Amino acid sequence: MIRHARKLIHTVPALAFMLSGVDAIAGSPATLVGTITYGPLPQSIPALSGSMLMVLGLLFAVLAFRALRAHSASKPLASIVAVGILVLGAASGNQLIQNAWATPTGFTNPSGGVINVSTANVEHLLTNTSGQPQRVISVTPVYGVISTTSPQCTAGLIVQSNSYCYINFDSSP
Repeated sequence: MIRHARKLIHTVPALAFMLSGVDAIAGSPATLVGTITYGPLPQSIPALSGSMLMVLGLLFAVLAFRALRAHSASKPLASIVAVGILVLGAASGNQLIQNAWATPTGFTNPSGGVINVSTANVEHLLTNTSGQPQRVISVTPVYGVISTTSPQCTAGLIVQSNSYCYINFDSSP
């Protein structure tokens, strides 16, 4: 068992370093010409607040630690679990998947998000593939919007599932 613990002593820091990723840049970063913020239609869903979820998680971690420490054969396992919880807790603040610059794909996240547009003077078709209706919260151009195709992505527009809207950002000041 001690041999396995020694292997874990070297494995845990390696996993911690792997979780702390950095941005990967493919080519040169594009110039942002505008953003579109969207979100789901408001629904009343009962949920716990973020602080209550942290308290609940801490309570379950303490209960699991005490349950593992109760058996003499699993005392080393309890220590390993405690270290694992600490490592995951420390790594939870890191963004594991970093941002990527590409052609805007549309409304893909069911909980909402931001679409970054980096290509100007091109009519972009933004399709709602999130599986639920999305509301365009705001359209923030760097210079201006010159979209002429209907339906135009404007603030307040509700884009139904598998539907679309168009946006074209101007590049001239």
